[in-house]
Amino acid sequence: MFKNFFASLFVNWELVYSTQDVAEYSSIRGKLENNNVKYKTKTISYGGGEGGGYGFSSTYQLFVPKEVVHKANKAIHH
Repeated sequence: MFKNFFASLFVNWELVYSTQDVAEYSSIRGKLENNNVKYKTKTISYGGGEGGGYGFSSTYQLFVPKEVVHKANKAIHH
């Protein structure tokens, strides 16, 4: 258990996909899952809410460990 925790602290993650389309994000995430590619998601939200303006805009980013970038790109683009 501790081994996995400490190993995850030192994994270098690389951005492999970024989109503002939630359907596209879900599709790409599914491709990574179907190909057993470990990933993390970061969502950046702009605007909306109290004092944030009228529009909502979010960017969805998918990161994978550096050692599986090639596998992730193959899963995404093929």
